[in-house]
Amino acid sequence: MLGMALIAFEGCGLHCPGERDVLNVEAKLPDGIPAVLDWRVVASNVDRTHETMAILTANEVAVKSVGTGAYSDGSELALVTWLERDDPHWFGARIPGSFVGLETVTVSRNADGKLATIYKRYAGEPLHEATNTTNSDARKAEILGMGYSEMP
Repeated sequence: MLGMALIAFEGCGLHCPGERDVLNVEAKLPDGIPAVLDWRVVASNVDRTHETMAILTANEVAVKSVGTGAYSDGSELALVTWLERDDPHWFGARIPGSFVGLETVTVSRNADGKLATIYKRYAGEPLHEATNTTNSDARKAEILGMGYSEMP
């Protein structure tokens, strides 16, 4: 019995898993990111061309409208994107790598009562709003047009 205990103890001494062995620390989000990951994940996306992967989250107001294209006042969506990387624990698998950016779309009523959508993009460490959003209308339409991911 003592021999088995010594073997088990000795085995751990050779290599006990560290943080990098059990957690994907490379995919850590930057400080200052809003609580968008507390919202419901409604879609995911893998872009093979740019070697990125993303998740789309939505607040409870927006969840009811995902995929319809008709969002109501108070809807908020967030697309979080990471670079892809090889999974060191599973041959051929890809997992999130370093953080690329966060894009948000908020739907609210203007003073005239009409619905307006506001697009913002964030990047960097610490997280900051990116000022170069030349394709903001296209990105806003793409995010609002994403539908639910079908899960088996």
